Amino acid sequence: MAARGKLQAIPVTRGERAAREPWRSALALCWECDEIWPEGEDLGAPLLRRAFDRGVNAPSTTAVGRLFDAAAALIGVCLHTSYEGEAPMRLEALCEDAVPPVALPLARDAMGIWRTDWAPLVAAMRDARRSAAVRAAMFHSSLAQALYAQAIAIREHTGVARVGLGGGVFQNRVLTEHAHALLTSGGFEVLIPERLPVNDAAISYGS
Repeated sequence: MAARGKLQAIPVTRGERAAREPWRSALALCWECDEIWPEGEDLGAPLLRRAFDRGVNAPSTTAVGRLFDAAAALIGVCLHTSYEGEAPMRLEALCEDAVPPVALPLARDAMGIWRTDWAPLVAAMRDARRSAAVRAAMFHSSLAQALYAQAIAIREHTGVARVGLGGGVFQNRVLTEHAHALLTSGGFEVLIPERLPVNDAAISYGS
């Protein structure tokens, strides 16, 4: 029996360019939360803001990768990339010690999907009182905790206790190890791909 949990939809400006320019995801998240991010405003306003407000070329996505991009930009790790996955990789490399997570609200939508609200991460990632390394570690621990909370909620409603970790974000060692530790301590059976890649490279195998 399959059960699902997702992030709240993430708006991105000029969606096809978001992966190459992480600042776009960061700026859109700030606008969605009615926050001002001066570094991003200098890059993208005012024309981009008008397009965002009108929904012109500003699609929404639940892809966690765009949240990694936004966090990397807000922390100041990477505003532009020169290769695929650069922003998340640089964010992962910053992590040192474990840092307590930011609590992210979880609610079930009309379709029965449990959705995690990423909004509290925006202010946390912009908090310059904390070092970049601390904020990077906090981001990873927050996503792992959010995944665990989704798994608990789904198990309570369905009895499902097996979790499969798949998708490009689980190439991230810090996130995967943290999520695996939380889930196994909570009594879940955790499945991680071994013979096939964890990312999109395995999609064709099932087609």
